[in-house]
Amino acid sequence: MLTQNLNTLKTKDWFRKLACVVGIASAITLISFPVLAKKFYPPYSLFQPYAARSYPYRNSEKSIADTLAQDTKFDNLVYELKQAGLLDTLKQKGQLTIFAPTNEAFKALSKEEYQRYSQKLNRVKVLKYHVVQGLITDKNLNGKEITTLEGQKVKITVKDDTVKLNNATGIHPSTQTKNGVIIEVNRVLLPPGF
Repeated sequence: MLTQNLNTLKTKDWFRKLACVVGIASAITLISFPVLAKKFYPPYSLFQPYAARSYPYRNSEKSIADTLAQDTKFDNLVYELKQAGLLDTLKQKGQLTIFAPTNEAFKALSKEEYQRYSQKLNRVKVLKYHVVQGLITDKNLNGKEITTLEGQKVKITVKDDTVKLNNATGIHPSTQTKNGVIIEVNRVLLPPGF
């Protein structure tokens, strides 16, 4: 009887030690997930939306133009694209990437910048500077420059988990559409020499 009680106590002690080890390992694993995610999903995933179609805030079955039009934070951009005659370009087939300034980004333009921007030719030039033919892949990143429809280049810099497009910051997550990707930016991109 004493031997049986001793064996039972040893078994219980062994299970306690095992539970303690499993608990510590689980805690370490949970704590390390964000660190691992940061390593395996770097910030330039901004340019590669990968969420399933079931995430409506990340993906759209519509064109870039229609997706922008249904989101009120891009009302100024949609209006400006209509004024410039570029909205139909964003409905066409083919893959495009647009750096989409929010309403707040347009409001942040200085009075002088807005006066220059509001001239018809300058408006078209600035808005074309926000559009890139094709999808941006990770080989186009950090320190690289990509050519826009306007003809000039936008420099991409990745630093401290932030993706910068010239002086603007890309806002995660980007949105995959039927004909390309929308990347929200917090500033209006102005071409060099503007």
